[in-house]
Amino acid sequence: MSTPRRRRSGALLAGGVLVASGLTLAGPSAPATAATSDPRSAALSARWLVGEIQADGLLHTTSEYAGERYEGPSYGGSIDAANALRAVGGHQATVARITDAIGASIAAYAAPAATDVYSGSAAKALALLVDEGRTPPVVRGGTDLLELVEATVSTEPGLAGRLQDAYDPTSEWAADYANTIGQAFAARALTQTGSGLADEVTGYLLDQQCGAGFFRLYFAEKTAADQTCDGAAPALPTDQAADTTALVALQLADLAGNDAEIAGALDRAEAWLLAQQRPDGSFADPQNGVNANTTGLAGWALDVLGADAAATRAATWLRARQLAGECEPGLAREAGAVAYDDAGISAARTYGLADPLDRTPWVGATVQALPALLATPAPTAARSIAAPRGYVRAGSRQVLTVRGLAAGERACVTGAGRVAVLGSGAAAKVRVTVPGGTRNRTVRVSTADGSATTAVQALGRKRLQVALRVRAVRPGGRQVVTVRGLAPRESVRVALRGRVVAKGRATRAGTFRDATRVGARRGAVKVRVTGQFAHRSATTSFRVR
Repeated sequence: MSTPRRRRSGALLAGGVLVASGLTLAGPSAPATAATSDPRSAALSARWLVGEIQADGLLHTTSEYAGERYEGPSYGGSIDAANALRAVGGHQATVARITDAIGASIAAYAAPAATDVYSGSAAKALALLVDEGRTPPVVRGGTDLLELVEATVSTEPGLAGRLQDAYDPTSEWAADYANTIGQAFAARALTQTGSGLADEVTGYLLDQQCGAGFFRLYFAEKTAADQTCDGAAPALPTDQAADTTALVALQLADLAGNDAEIAGALDRAEAWLLAQQRPDGSFADPQNGVNANTTGLAGWALDVLGADAAATRAATWLRARQLAGECEPGLAREAGAVAYDDAGISAARTYGLADPLDRTPWVGATVQALPALLATPAPTAARSIAAPRGYVRAGSRQVLTVRGLAAGERACVTGAGRVAVLGSGAAAKVRVTVPGGTRNRTVRVSTADGSATTAVQALGRKRLQVALRVRAVRPGGRQVVTVRGLAPRESVRVALRGRVVAKGRATRAGTFRDATRVGARRGAVKVRVTGQFAHRSATTSFRVR
């Protein structure tokens, strides 16, 4: 494994409290996008996400418990959004607005009571403020946020460097929620501020890496003599091991420098993450299955660590869960939103996203997928759609060829029904039913940021007009057959007594004329003319005498 090649620097998120819908993110600095990546997908999701920021400068979430709904600001999710938008670039005004709101909400987020301090939340907020060049705000009296974070670091022998929450032991909610993600965020934030506690915090973080290469989420009990991951017995990956490992790797990537210990830890984390990736590029956790949150975090981490091929596969999987527009009726305004999983897309098509309870998982998934989308592969050709050359029969099934869709890119073909297309990086074959009637049909392939069109020349059912020069011809003579009502340059056949005697194409005016010998056989002669397709025809007759 190689040491980190930080094509995209990673300043991450972590959170004091974790929820089942996904862990919190971390925020990288502006990326230097590789030439083979496609910025459109990330830009689309970023635009949608910016629209979700509320008037107070924060994201809001809605949850339901025991039949009651709860709505309010998501401080941690808002920091995640700021970090994700910074990774994409071009949204500094929104990042600054979120930072202002977080700076004004430190007490509510990290120290909601006189005795309480959530160490992970405090470290996460500190990292955001430092990233944005802000002075740590005063939280309590003469204590600023940096001092508050430092106060959560244990100096007790055997526990030195370990984060720990402060809380009222008499409260019914009394507990220490400190964990490895908060520890990682603190390691980066304290290193950036030059804190004297940074080395001990980073050292304790490195001790949480297990022999297999992943980072465990929860610390050992404080009473344990050995605080390392494998101190008592080899640890097994928890439900959130992939999320935790990815987030820690993103934090440590900014601290690696020439530190061989950190570089080795990142190599082992990268190897473990690569082993967890599924063939389709996705990642899963045992509790929630394959999902965009875990895939987004892991894909971002692998991109930062330089595992380009794996990052591209993860980004491709995510892009395929990104709403694109026309083929999602009622969801056209949600272009860019990323579904948590495939079930989320199905539910949105049925119920929409107007209900805040339905919308909340989409916001979280989009935040965590956004930086990973920077690795989406670029298309290998210009966007185009090609129809069969010449006329086709109205009402028939036809195959159109779509080119220029990047792998995972969602598109919609309209004008001959409505068909969803998922790009693979190669030409895609799309079967459509040509509408009835004779006319040039415009068929369009649309992605979230553009379209291409082609014309399908459809010929509908028609009774053609056929005229004869004379009604009776001598044996061996010639009969002149004139056909009108054809489409310009439409192919046509003339049959006498069931035998085709003339073939050709109509003039631009839609006519065809042929003079043919009638033979020596006397009697009635049936004339049948057929256009390009059998449902365009006419019959008449004359006599040979």
